[in-house]
Amino acid sequence: MFKPDTPLFRSPLKLENKIIPCDFGILCWNVHKENLKPEFETMVKNWIHHFNVDILLFQETVFPDNLFSVAGLSFAAAANIRIRRFHFGVLTAAIADIYTKTDVMSLARETIVATRKNALMTRYWLSSGDLLMVVNLHAVNFTSRAWYQWEFFRLLKTLQHHKGPLIMAGDFNCWNRSRHNIIQTLARGLSLQQAQPERPGLVKQIFGFELDRIYFRQLTLLHMDALENRVFSDHNPLVARFSCKPHV
Repeated sequence: MFKPDTPLFRSPLKLENKIIPCDFGILCWNVHKENLKPEFETMVKNWIHHFNVDILLFQETVFPDNLFSVAGLSFAAAANIRIRRFHFGVLTAAIADIYTKTDVMSLARETIVATRKNALMTRYWLSSGDLLMVVNLHAVNFTSRAWYQWEFFRLLKTLQHHKGPLIMAGDFNCWNRSRHNIIQTLARGLSLQQAQPERPGLVKQIFGFELDRIYFRQLTLLHMDALENRVFSDHNPLVARFSCKPHV
């Protein structure tokens, strides 16, 4: 039902820049399918400038077949739904061209609507010479604990081959202790730390558990916070800054 014929997309925009700087910023946001509004792009461009953002990770994104760029940046996207000429899924945009991209479509289907979820993995060269893996995730929501655990196990198996720096971010749909424990098991398996925002109260929560999260490894977290903005979505954006240099 609504399954896209080709779930993995890449922007036709080719950038001359091939490298993400060693000190870089990311913005992660469940945009609630509001990203095609003209005022949305204006706001995101302002954030890119103000927070010096290098990588955007959007969940619940809508994109047409002919989308050229996102806020002037090249992108990759992994769709889980197609309705007419529009696709829905996760999208990652960056100031540098993508080195590789792949997706992992869930085997689990959401209850009632029977749709799947998709995870997107993109890799970029850092100025340090390392390959950075960026995982943009919108986890299955209305499924059993067993299916939730199985999907994270599949993701763990997919990511184990990557030995360099890694960022995993998105909407984890974590709303109970059981799901939280499954995510923590994945984090330990990949040697990931969770980035903690300065204002945790701004991160969307259900039953006291944060839905939106950022995990990382082999990087130094310089700053993380949530932005108070509910104009387009019931989720607030997360912003973080990392360095590939050891913290002194």
